[in-house]
Amino acid sequence: MKPPPHQSGMEKPVSKLIPISPQTHSDFRWRRPSNFLFTGKDHLIPLGLREMNNATLGLPAGFIRLQDKFLLVGIQGFRNGENLVVDENGKWLAVHLPDGYQGYPLRMIRLDQERYQVCVEEESELVKPKEAVPDDAAEWRPFFDDEGKLADPVSHLVNQMQKHAADLGAAERATARLAELELIKEWEITAGDEKSPLQVKGLYTVDQARLAQLDGDSLVSLRDCGALYLIYVQLLSGFHMSGLIRIGQRRWKKPEEVELDFGEIDDTGNISFDNL
Repeated sequence: MKPPPHQSGMEKPVSKLIPISPQTHSDFRWRRPSNFLFTGKDHLIPLGLREMNNATLGLPAGFIRLQDKFLLVGIQGFRNGENLVVDENGKWLAVHLPDGYQGYPLRMIRLDQERYQVCVEEESELVKPKEAVPDDAAEWRPFFDDEGKLADPVSHLVNQMQKHAADLGAAERATARLAELELIKEWEITAGDEKSPLQVKGLYTVDQARLAQLDGDSLVSLRDCGALYLIYVQLLSGFHMSGLIRIGQRRWKKPEEVELDFGEIDDTGNISFDNL
């Protein structure tokens, strides 16, 4: 099975990420997105350790290899530039929206092992110069108040993003321990159909056979760094892989007839932008 070319409605311009500061953004306004089309090219998204508790409810999660280490990711598609968890109208189809998307059009960019920088995607249609926004458009908010401090909604988002950065660090440490104990193996995934199987390469999962051979001290070390919890939820999340494969099969065969049912949006506020 050969998937069709990407749909133009799912594409977005190349990001231009600028560090946010009073000097650069006091005269700009922003608003929250009304859909999730901005995620349309993300087939993978880094996940935090605590976040896995929610991600397990709706997304398959696994690992990818980055040079000499592994990274925990949510799996949203099987090809570069194609997110199967958002439809052509921008509706998010899974129960959990990854924390990495919660602050858009703000993004947290990693500077080094411990430091992150809050940036804004200036090419987004959600960011405009002050003079381009009508005075009565209440949904367009300033980044900074009159004293040059972060406005309350932005400050709230930045706090969330800082917590997410710490959560990503916890996931990295737990994943590193799994790698040290050789508990990560290649994940064998076939995403096509019986007539035209499509082998997915480059994704990894927990090696359950190797896990069963560990001694007690190793299991305690996994528990103490959160890796034992990560093992449990990562394996549990694999339940959603078949659902993601079915979405891909339907979209690649007949895009105009796709009935996407990857999950239901809950009412907890996890994926609502309205409360932020």
